[in-house]
Amino acid sequence: MKKFKPALNVEQICQITGAVYQGEENLVFDNACEPSDATSSSVIFWEQEKMFETVQNSGAGLIICPPQEAHRLPGRNLLLSPRPYFTLMSLVAWWLNEATDKPAPGIHPSAVVDPTASLGDGVSIGALARIGKNVKIGAGSVIGDGCQIENNVSVGKSCRLYPQVTVYEDCVIGSGVIIHSGVVIGADGFGFLLLDGKQQKIPQIGNVVIEDYVEIGANTTIDRATLGSTVIGAGSKLDNLVQVGHNCKIGQHCILCAQVGLAGSTILGDYVYLAGQVGVAGHLTIGDRAMVGAQSGVANNIPPDARYMGYPADDANLTKRVFASQKHLPEIYRHYLRQIKSEKEEQ
Repeated sequence: MKKFKPALNVEQICQITGAVYQGEENLVFDNACEPSDATSSSVIFWEQEKMFETVQNSGAGLIICPPQEAHRLPGRNLLLSPRPYFTLMSLVAWWLNEATDKPAPGIHPSAVVDPTASLGDGVSIGALARIGKNVKIGAGSVIGDGCQIENNVSVGKSCRLYPQVTVYEDCVIGSGVIIHSGVVIGADGFGFLLLDGKQQKIPQIGNVVIEDYVEIGANTTIDRATLGSTVIGAGSKLDNLVQVGHNCKIGQHCILCAQVGLAGSTILGDYVYLAGQVGVAGHLTIGDRAMVGAQSGVANNIPPDARYMGYPADDANLTKRVFASQKHLPEIYRHYLRQIKSEKEEQ
């Protein structure tokens, strides 16, 4: 169980979360955890009915729950919120922000920064990082140990690049962007043309544009465009091990879960959700607010607000009916064989 400093009293927790407290005064709390692990200094949440008994029997000192359910937990210290899970996470985020060691501004002695680079106020450059020619890094950004930022890259304000991130030349990163370790941004798109029996490489002279408040998980790769830009829209979140091909356009506030793969020139609208291991063929469009189930293979365009799943991906309700029917296929096949045999005997 992770304990945070400082411990918070109920008044401070209410100020941080905006929730309403009901219970004993003069209490302090220093951790958030699972109900089964909770102690008198723990904060937990409850919003799913199936968890009620576990929460009720928990030793937690503070339970975040919906206001309309408070009567079911008599005698307990409650923090009333219409969104308990979000409220707990906002509290944890505050604690993490206070507890996290923030790198001191400045350039580590082992880092290599080209004299033509421009660094804003409060920028931190970690050990063994390399900053190329004409790079611009906005105020308050942190470039972790071993990062490679190549020529003509622009990084906005208040970004965090964790160790061993590589950003190829000419790419643009907005403000408030978080990029986890092992990410490669702007490597060549996978473009080849078979000529005279040999695969000839097609030059990739575009770039990658990552808009504000994007978060990119560890070991994700985003390829530069052949011409123009590969774009990740503002507020979108990419999980670990995602592959984004050249010239893809991802809209705002999209979610791409682990091992999603987008072939070149795929276009995603805003608020698109792609579950784990979804594969999308190239030159397709997925409309705003569409959702695609895990391990689906997308071979055709998907309209806005649609729910698709399966391989090949199709309307989710239709696919579920197909899945349900499959278990009856052996019986149907036996019936078919008997019918064929009966018809032959009648002849």
